[in-house]
Amino acid sequence: MNSLSLCLLTGAVAIVASHPHGRLTKKSLQPFLLPENFVWFAWDIFERNPSLWKPDLIDSWDRSSQDSPVAILLQTMLVYDSNGRPHKPFGINPTLKESVTIAENDHHYFKPSSQWGRRKRNFLQNARLWEQNTVPYEVQSGFSGQMQNAITEAVQIYNDLTCVRFVPRNQASGLPHASYLYLTRGMNNQGCASFVGRQYDGKQDLTLQDPMCSQTRTVVHEFMHAIGQMHEQQRSDRDNYIEILFSNIPSHQHHNFDKTRPTFDRTPYDVESLMQYSLSAFSTNQNSPSMKLKDPRLESIVDSSQTLTFYDVKEITTAYQCNANCQNSPTCQNSGFVAHNCVCMCPPELTGSTCDQVETDAGCGGIINLSAGQQQLIESPNYPSTYNVDKECVWMIRGPSTSNIKLTIEKLDLALNSATSSCYHWLEIRYNLIGQTGIKQCNSLTNQQYTTTNDGEKNIMLLKFDSRFSKDRPAPQNGGFKLKVEALGGSTTTDPCNPNPCQNSGTCTASGSSYTCNCQPGWSGTNCDLASQTCQPNPCQNGGTCYVYGGSYSCQCPPSYGGANCETSGGSLCGSIVCQAGQTCLWNQYCV
Repeated sequence: MNSLSLCLLTGAVAIVASHPHGRLTKKSLQPFLLPENFVWFAWDIFERNPSLWKPDLIDSWDRSSQDSPVAILLQTMLVYDSNGRPHKPFGINPTLKESVTIAENDHHYFKPSSQWGRRKRNFLQNARLWEQNTVPYEVQSGFSGQMQNAITEAVQIYNDLTCVRFVPRNQASGLPHASYLYLTRGMNNQGCASFVGRQYDGKQDLTLQDPMCSQTRTVVHEFMHAIGQMHEQQRSDRDNYIEILFSNIPSHQHHNFDKTRPTFDRTPYDVESLMQYSLSAFSTNQNSPSMKLKDPRLESIVDSSQTLTFYDVKEITTAYQCNANCQNSPTCQNSGFVAHNCVCMCPPELTGSTCDQVETDAGCGGIINLSAGQQQLIESPNYPSTYNVDKECVWMIRGPSTSNIKLTIEKLDLALNSATSSCYHWLEIRYNLIGQTGIKQCNSLTNQQYTTTNDGEKNIMLLKFDSRFSKDRPAPQNGGFKLKVEALGGSTTTDPCNPNPCQNSGTCTASGSSYTCNCQPGWSGTNCDLASQTCQPNPCQNGGTCYVYGGSYSCQCPPSYGGANCETSGGSLCGSIVCQAGQTCLWNQYCV
């Protein structure tokens, strides 16, 4: 784990009630309160802890470290060049993340002749869960300070967000077994490894090779195996969302992508989950992915989480029946759920005792309820004049339960760095699951569209305008956005495939009030409205190398060239400027 996020999480304290084993009653009309320094998304640490914020956060990124909070934020961005081609920010290359190497050294084991074979979601149905939701553990001596901190932080995350309690072995009592996790350094090349579920009546090894496994997210991942979970790409419904490219995977590694049957799939497929492998994990080379998503835009959020995701917590809560003893539980809305302390845990940016409100600045944002076929415009603050800086505005758009929400971007002109294809201010679009982070854009194609997927609550879309992260950057003259949102379908008496919502010759298949589009080659997306990106012909100039990732591409430029398409010559890229021959880039901001 990088030192910045480590500093924030170490010693984080919970400000929610712990989960007793007796009857629980609803204690508060407030939603679940997250621990003081906990953030769902890595880049939010700058808002949660303002002392860490500094000017030029975007441009000061070193364009190499792929695991810093700023790099993870940039990974989720999509910027269009002057020719209408989508780009990843300059320097973003998720195949170089530490998690790729860690995933390839991640192992999960089963007891020989194990009888625990059935799985639900990525939980084993017949695996022994840990009784009384308590996991005793012991730590082998000799771990580095960084590894010990990662273990402490991972334990705290589970204890804060779920009813699963990781308790030092010498403090665990009253359990009907003598099982415990033994966190061991293991031998060389054992990697990061865990049995799945409680498999031994006694010591059960969980290997954390030091320093390979010393990121907090890695320990959290192995703990997820230990409490009974498998990988996301092994769900039985995974073929609806992801394609495994076995031709790019060595045959002796194919077992890492075996589907586990049957699964109940009670929560949506979560590409952001810590249990989802990087898309290049186990690939024969970094330019040949081992997996690709059916919706390539969502590839940009794979491997972006540094902790349990909202849906990870929801699944653990369900599997361990964390709210089983709650009385008079609230009815949580908008994908919220009753947490272990009997109040609603809401998706990020939602609040209220039943998750029926948005967290937004005064004077902007809100909840828009649409009837079937109804449309409404959303405009940036002060539109058509220049928008305000240092604002966060959140809109939740809801339609009838059987409808989809369609977004049409009529105008989107926010502050950006065109030389590095990076957004200073952005519009976040959560069209897949509102508990996940969304695609972030600061410009767009004319009348670009997003339609909610049929996962989760398909009748809900969340939009977030952010000009606060880079509040030191001014808005462009007359910059702003104008959006149109519409509820598609929503009637139980009409055929959702008439008229055909699938574009570009896609075929529509109806299932009740829902539909699925089968797209022609070269197209993808809910409505077959997303053109596949290709490096043929190569858009990168001056010998640049093209990479396609997440529905967009990026160029790796040779020395002395920069820009989105390697079109800038005569020097080397330094932040948002180009240093001329004989100059040196200082702090990624100045040429000297």
